[in-house]
Amino acid sequence: MKVLTGPAAKFGIGTIGGRLAELPTKIKENFNMLVKGDPEIVVHEIISENSVDKVDPYAIRGSYDEIEEFIIRGTRIVLQHPNYGLNLIAEIETYRGCPRAITGGCSFCIEPLYGLPKFRKQKCIVREIEELYSLGVKFFRLGRQPDIFTYRAEGVGNVEYPKPKPEEIEKLFYGIRNVAPNLKTLHIDNVNPGTVANHPKEAREVAKVIVKYHTPGDVAAFGVESVDPVVVKLNNLKVTMEEALRAVEIINEIGAQRGYNGLPELLPGINLLFGLKGETKETYRINFEFLKRIVERSLMIRRINIRQVMVFPATRMWNIGDRVIKRHKRYFKSFKAKVKKEIEPRLLRKLVPKGTVLKEVFTEKHIGEYTYARQVGSYPLILKIPEKLPLHMFTNFAVVDYEHRSAIAIPYPLNVNKAKRKLLELIPNISHNDVLNILKTRPFKSMSQLSLVIKNKDCIKYLSI
Repeated sequence: MKVLTGPAAKFGIGTIGGRLAELPTKIKENFNMLVKGDPEIVVHEIISENSVDKVDPYAIRGSYDEIEEFIIRGTRIVLQHPNYGLNLIAEIETYRGCPRAITGGCSFCIEPLYGLPKFRKQKCIVREIEELYSLGVKFFRLGRQPDIFTYRAEGVGNVEYPKPKPEEIEKLFYGIRNVAPNLKTLHIDNVNPGTVANHPKEAREVAKVIVKYHTPGDVAAFGVESVDPVVVKLNNLKVTMEEALRAVEIINEIGAQRGYNGLPELLPGINLLFGLKGETKETYRINFEFLKRIVERSLMIRRINIRQVMVFPATRMWNIGDRVIKRHKRYFKSFKAKVKKEIEPRLLRKLVPKGTVLKEVFTEKHIGEYTYARQVGSYPLILKIPEKLPLHMFTNFAVVDYEHRSAIAIPYPLNVNKAKRKLLELIPNISHNDVLNILKTRPFKSMSQLSLVIKNKDCIKYLSI
């Protein structure tokens, strides 16, 4: 018996942005059932009946209470994951549905099709994390929801931008830390910049709560999509340019300080989406101006995600399809290239200045003679190390240079007696003569002996014997 569940069965099958999603009926003959309702409820009924014939594929749950037992029993599936015991991060659902469903939500988004938010209870979320933690999971992200800042917020169903309740979010984070005291990562995902801009006081308090309990390197992913006023209006998007800038400033105000793992505590991420209704060549100029103003104000953002819309059935973009995308291909390509050249390098250098030490970085794979590594978390920064290091290890690295959306790094501290010449030459501010002196004199027996042959003493902090 084969059953297809999830968004692919409910809304359509998509692979990459810039294309129309395919209708689920295209693959219907490959399955005994396409589940249009909630998988947990429908699959439970299939198992109970031992058949699909008497089961309603559109059945939905009335509340999370109906499936909390399934969630707890299902946690053991992590033991089968190939990354179990390595860098496995568990994403925890806090709610589904969109507060902006009362206005229809964004034109392209499937989340409003779930209706208004249905929240999980704090004790249930905490219990799931406690169970996963007992199974050895140490990395967590509170995801799935369109806006963590509106978890159990005031005015849901009555206003488009409910007022955050910091005390509700603190109950959740405190509970998580209480049952998983030695977790390695606790990050969030989506945040509506409109919530931050419309409720700055409460948003600051929520950000403070998150910074108090989370782990550094966290990202509040802002679904800005576009700040072109025409596109914002026609697609019912969330913020104007000024509101988006205000939201970026507020998160920087609370989260820009650097944490113990080397990254800022909490920064915004910016999602931009192209191919929407009303888009023109001017849209690209306006959105670039938005990014330029962020840089000019010396604000930090963790990353910029530039995408083309994926169009799903039942959304208001379905009638538009990919016509705008096809018409503006050259604008999109040019925009990405310009951001890559003029915006991202400046943001990356501010995020991790040369010499920044990033801790607990997981070595993931080799490409050629390089090792690629990342910290475990939301939108982790890729580090490229010009040497083949042992894989699946947690190591500290110092940033020494930059590439597009990634940084060049060396192990920290670098063993001066064993390091290859190419790594020694990458030490920040080291001179050619210092490298030659090291190679000529080593092995060193003490750091004091090393200091005698290095002219620039600032280099010594990156080295060990």
